[in-house]
Amino acid sequence: MARRKDLHAVDLDTYISKNSRFKSFVYDRREIRTIADNLGFKTDRVRTELRKLGYCLIKNNNGRMVWKRDGVCI
Repeated sequence: MARRKDLHAVDLDTYISKNSRFKSFVYDRREIRTIADNLGFKTDRVRTELRKLGYCLIKNNNGRMVWKRDGVCI
């Protein structure tokens, strides 16, 4: 079972790295749903895997929640 969890992270990391629109950040709602649908994950699973990959959930300058890599986690 642990091996499958690792594969989720690898699948997500590969998916994000191949899509140029996710280079700087991932919007929390719509883009998380899109990623989940495309990979066959649940949205909570995508969020968990993003945390494992070093992404932090932050509020951007426009007040929207985004996942950003190397962001300051609070």
